[in-house]
Amino acid sequence: MQQRFISFTILWTTLVVSLLIFGVHAGVFLVAAIACMTQLELYQLFEKIGLSPMKPLGLACGVVIVLGSYYLGGLDSGNDLFLLSFLVLTITIIRMDVQAGRLRSFMPTLFGLIYVPYLLHFLIKIVKTAEYNDYGANTGIFLTVWVVAVAKCTDVGGLLVGMKFGKTPLSIISPKKTYEGAVGGVVSAVLVGLVFLGLFNNFAPEGFSWWLAALIAVPISIASIASDLVESAFKRQAEVKDSGSIIPGIGGIFDLSDSLILTAPLAYLLFKYSIF
Repeated sequence: MQQRFISFTILWTTLVVSLLIFGVHAGVFLVAAIACMTQLELYQLFEKIGLSPMKPLGLACGVVIVLGSYYLGGLDSGNDLFLLSFLVLTITIIRMDVQAGRLRSFMPTLFGLIYVPYLLHFLIKIVKTAEYNDYGANTGIFLTVWVVAVAKCTDVGGLLVGMKFGKTPLSIISPKKTYEGAVGGVVSAVLVGLVFLGLFNNFAPEGFSWWLAALIAVPISIASIASDLVESAFKRQAEVKDSGSIIPGIGGIFDLSDSLILTAPLAYLLFKYSIF
């Protein structure tokens, strides 16, 4: 637990300092790096299961999607780049797999591309949408960091409450998770979301009221729990405890980013139809 707290503090400090010094560009490259390393760890889990993703091609397409979603084209550049990547992957992998008399690379490579970089690129799309609606990059950064804080504090709150009061198992996929912990995680997420809004209210868009923040925090928190369970299912299938060991007390990058993957597109949609 102490290692986890230290890693948590270092990671948040790195995020804040990077954003203060380099602004939105730091956020874009951090998301790209996290997406790339998460996608790599997911491919490695697939290999342990017995699949054969084409890692170099999949990772290259993922980096293009994430970076291109901000630096190329308009609001839909991420979708356009995904479609282009999809075509490149499909043609390349099917050609190679058919020649080898098998189709073990297509689905895991494509799934890794969709599930990690494409879904995570919606964090960047939140920033870009804020800019296109004349809120400015700082507002977009605020909303994106708010989503990350809500999702990650769901993990922390769920862990602490679950350790203290957890009795009812939430899922056989992750036996240590409990309904009590899940409720604690959602409550923690709402509280953190409100505190974050209070501290940085000057950067919040005009329509992001207290009640709306609390309302949006609930589905984002629930999505983060579901996203965490998805990663747990992959690890269970691969028979590993953590996706990696790069972060003391947490595990791999996938263990860090897991709760953000499903929350990113959901948060984008919630902001799109309530604020932008």
